[in-house]
Formats: sequence, C-alpha cells, structure tokens
Amino acid sequence: MHKAVFLFGGQGSQYFNMGEELYRSNATFRNTLLWLDEEASRILGTSVIEQVYNKDKKMGDVFDDLRYTNPALFMVQYAMVKVLQEELRIYPAYVLGYSLGEMVAAAVSGAVHPLNMLAALIRQAEHIDQVCRKGGMMAVLDDPGLYQQEPEVFRNITLAAVNYNEHFIVAADDPALKRLKAYLDVTGKVYSQLPVKYAFHTQMMDPARDGFMDSFRNISFSNPTIPFLSGVYAKQLYATSPAYYWEVVREPICFNEAVKELERKGEYFYIDCSPSGTLKNLLSKMLSPASGSVHHNIMSPFRDELRRLQLLKQQYSFTTF
Repeated sequence: MHKAVFLFGGQGSQYFNMGEELYRSNATFRNTLLWLDEEASRILGTSVIEQVYNKDKKMGDVFDDLRYTNPALFMVQYAMVKVLQEELRIYPAYVLGYSLGEMVAAAVSGAVHPLNMLAALIRQAEHIDQVCRKGGMMAVLDDPGLYQQEPEVFRNITLAAVNYNEHFIVAADDPALKRLKAYLDVTGKVYSQLPVKYAFHTQMMDPARDGFMDSFRNISFSNPTIPFLSGVYAKQLYATSPAYYWEVVREPICFNEAVKELERKGEYFYIDCSPSGTLKNLLSKMLSPASGSVHHNIMSPFRDELRRLQLLKQQYSFTTF
C-alpha cells in the first residue's frame, strides 16, 4: 500500500491565474481561498485573490511582487490540500516542502495555525522588501559539478539547491546573474530565470533575519500531528520554531536528500500540491528506476485541473488498495 506524501512548492512556482479552473469550479478550493483571503486582506489592505486572478494579467506575465506571491503560494497550496482531504479523502503520511513550501507543510502538519502562518508570511514579505537588496534565482539544467569547475563564472553566486544530477539552482545579485547568463548563453547551456526578485538562500537575506523572526511574535507552535519532513535537514522534525523557518529561507534546499530519506523507508504516492507541477517533474528525475513510488500533480500552467483531479482519484484508489 502506497502512503500519500503531500509536496509543496516555493518561490518561482507562481504565476497569474494559478489554480483558476479550481477556483471557478470547485467550491472547497474557492471557499478555502476566500477564507484565507479575508485574513490577508485585513493585513494588506487589499485582496490577494484579486491580484492572482487579475483579468488584465496573462499567465505569461511575470508575477514577482513578494507582497502577493508569498501569501498567494501559501493560499493556493493550502486550498489544494483541503480539496484532497475533504473531497478525495486523501490524507498524507508525510508532508514535505521546497523552500517556502515548508511553511505550507507546517500549517498542514498542525505545527502552526494556517492563519498565523499566512500572517507571518505577509509580514516577512513586507520586511524583506524594506531591508534586502534585489537579486534573483536561476535554474541551470546541467551537471552541478559545473559550480566547482567554473569558480570565476560562479563568483559571488550561491548554490541554493541541487535537485538532481542535471539540475541545480543558484542565487545572487543581478550583476552576478547577468555574468552567469552571458556564460550560459555562449556555452549553449539551458537555464531558466525564476520569477523571484530576491536571492533567497544566500547571505543577501541576512539583513532580514531579525524582522523575519519577529514576524512570528505571539504565534504559538505545536508538535506536528502529521509527520513533517524537513527540507533543510532531510529528516523528520518533531517540533519547529521561528529559528527553523529562518533556516528554510536562508540555508540551502535539501529536497532531493529528503526524498531519498523517504525512499529508504518504502514506496509512496507523492502528490505535488504546487501550482506549477515542478516537484512532480523533479521527482521523475530524482527517483530511481527501481522505485515503486508514484507521483501526480493537479495544477499546472496548462490548466486541465479538474480532469487531473479526477485522474488522481482513480489512480490513488487503484494504487493504495
């Protein structure tokens, strides 16, 4: 029997109109978003939903305003979980997040109340906007060894994550990324600039530390009731704290190692709750050909969410019984 693992994505997986088909057609998804948006609007003074489903924006337009992407990523993925639990009766044996996705995983696990985590994410975004220099993040589809082989090219650039043997993430300020882009263009290497305006997982985030920690002031933490797998330490955590969530945005991402830790324990049904389907795609490269695990996503920039939700229901029932 394959136990379910819920996966959550971070900055870079967002886009305008993400989850729109579900928002228009699924009452559970829509009502969860409206509930969360009420709290977000109270703090921000404006609706996050109106930003995400802005009729003047197309899917290809860059959505990188941290004030809205931080809460939007949380809201959309948390709403997806409610659909899985309340309509499909799928409950996770583990939750695992990629970068900011760990904040969603924490709320789903019961470690932090979702409204409290949402409020903290909004305050964090506001503080980062105030104190951190602009930068960016880039996905490179090549051997991560390139990072050590070309020290001058990667000067002042931080290796934020190694996702698999031909995919890694780097972060830096804009001049350093411009230099890297020129090198990648000349050498014909494939890369993608993420829609992120800050160099998360680098020392450029350090000015935000105190304000980030303060964003959790007066928020209580509980022991997770659903096993919470850390994307920083690649192991199960039995308690979290503001200091841990700071590590989530400051330290390298160890999602690949966390998945390997799970795979050592058995076979799973991984459900990518992110809006992009990126984690499902990463798993297709991460997992050993001998693995009996299954992976599925519902949302993607190509829509088709209702059909994929029905397909998940059928596939999950077939795989777990």
